[in-house]
Amino acid sequence: MVKSLPDSIELNAAVRKEWQLTGAVLLSDLDRMPTEMIRSADAVIEYEIYFRQSTAVLGEAVVRIKADLELICQRSLETFKFPLRSDNTIGFISELEDEEKLATDVSPSWVEDMLVDPKALIEDEILLMIPDVPVKPGAELDSQYLNDQDDDTAEEEVENPFAVLKDLK
Repeated sequence: MVKSLPDSIELNAAVRKEWQLTGAVLLSDLDRMPTEMIRSADAVIEYEIYFRQSTAVLGEAVVRIKADLELICQRSLETFKFPLRSDNTIGFISELEDEEKLATDVSPSWVEDMLVDPKALIEDEILLMIPDVPVKPGAELDSQYLNDQDDDTAEEEVENPFAVLKDLK
């Protein structure tokens, strides 16, 4: 079920022949994943990448991703299931001006030497979907880590340099 992706694909050939890559890859095979927030390094990421022609830019790819990850809640440190579902269209550009030509629902992806890294496309989509601070729904922070807010306001009043002006009036 898990098969390796090529390191690079020649974009012109992929777009002209409308290549379709389908399969699965292990999360541990992706280099840029935030491993400190993901418990399931052996999770299987199902992907589908369909290349197609575009009149506005070098080409487009429809990237679909499906996976169920176990993330570590940053509030309770418990694991929870986080479903990844993505259906995104990517437009390949080689000049900044080309970004303006993209439709509003198409995300730009920079291409150099007309080569595309399909693994990087998958990684980019996953990184955009994983929350910066994963929090399990309904998780509450342990009260021992919370400080008493009354203490903070009292300190602010004492340290306020304008408190002296109040007496002058």
